[in-house]
Amino acid sequence: MLVLGTSSVRAQQSAEYDACMDKAEGVSTKMLDCGKTEIDKWDTRLNTAYQALLASSKGEAHAQLLGEQRAWLKHHLSETHRLAADPNNGSVAFLDSQAFELKDIADRTLLLEKRASR
Repeated sequence: MLVLGTSSVRAQQSAEYDACMDKAEGVSTKMLDCGKTEIDKWDTRLNTAYQALLASSKGEAHAQLLGEQRAWLKHHLSETHRLAADPNNGSVAFLDSQAFELKDIADRTLLLEKRASR
């Protein structure tokens, strides 16, 4: 199932992101800029789907959605910071952290979009 989720995310990454990463030629600061731009795109989609779900949910479902999103965000931020602060990974830690952040936000976005489309 994880592979399936990864395939969906990979298939939806923008052509601009792929082109940006190619153009970065392995320069980490440029790669981080590419990732930031892509994360911002996914974040916009995530917020749109989340707001749509919030608007259509009531009572227990609304409370459950709030709790789920808070738990996801807590884990998302904690893991992103943990990876970025890895003392054994040097400057690659930021790339690892960002790769996690991008995949995690994209996975969450696709999940919320799927739920919102029901």
